[in-house]
Amino acid sequence: MKEIYFFVPDFRSKIKTMKSIFFLLILSLSFILTGCLETTQEVTINADGSGMLININDMSSLIGMIKQMAGKDAEGMDDKAIDTTLSLSSYSDSVINITPEEKEMINKGTLILNMQESKFIVGIKFPFTTPSEINAYNKLTNKIMYETIKNELGSSEMAGLGDMPAPTSIEDYFTTSFSKNLLVKTLNKEKYATVENDEFLKGIKESAAMGLPMTATYIFNLPKPAKKAEGKNVKLSEDKMKVTVVADIDDFFNDPSKLEFSIKY
Repeated sequence: MKEIYFFVPDFRSKIKTMKSIFFLLILSLSFILTGCLETTQEVTINADGSGMLININDMSSLIGMIKQMAGKDAEGMDDKAIDTTLSLSSYSDSVINITPEEKEMINKGTLILNMQESKFIVGIKFPFTTPSEINAYNKLTNKIMYETIKNELGSSEMAGLGDMPAPTSIEDYFTTSFSKNLLVKTLNKEKYATVENDEFLKGIKESAAMGLPMTATYIFNLPKPAKKAEGKNVKLSEDKMKVTVVADIDDFFNDPSKLEFSIKY
């Protein structure tokens, strides 16, 4: 899923970690570009069409790997616990290659950080005035994360990633149409026909086979009971006001229709 995440430019000073740990954390965060690991996108829609978009990315399963790779630099990492929310308005000036309109959108966002004990959770939430804005916020977040990674690591360290393919997302292969009273997500069959050429997502699939949990959960809290909720993986609550769709990277490659849905309310 696509998903959503963020990394503030002065995060290093806030948690006072060694550069090597920061580097490992940001590499871990880059996994989210695929919508993989344990991601949850929750959309709450009010009666007037406004609402809140919350994307949570749970990377707790990577903690052990990060500590192992960091070696001695990981010592004391557990002592630097963080559980907080931060306004993104303080950081919008540090993000390059964005338009004035995108900067205005960023200023409305809130960063969610939870790094304590065995938790490694990063998220972001945005208010919207109409469901049609959800796609724009999702795309903006991906753009910001990629630009932030380049800015933080620098050209030399980015080059050090070697032949790593450019990050892509499973969401790139779907078309979404969100409007008041109707939420639809459909497979872009023409683009999906080229998925075997996507080396990045193929690499994520291989990682999943090695035991990393890679699931995406979509939750829609509706302002009134759903009149229709269709899709192979769609589950409707008893009061018909909550729709949940759960899928993983294997579903994407084996039966992408499991990520499709149509919700009318």
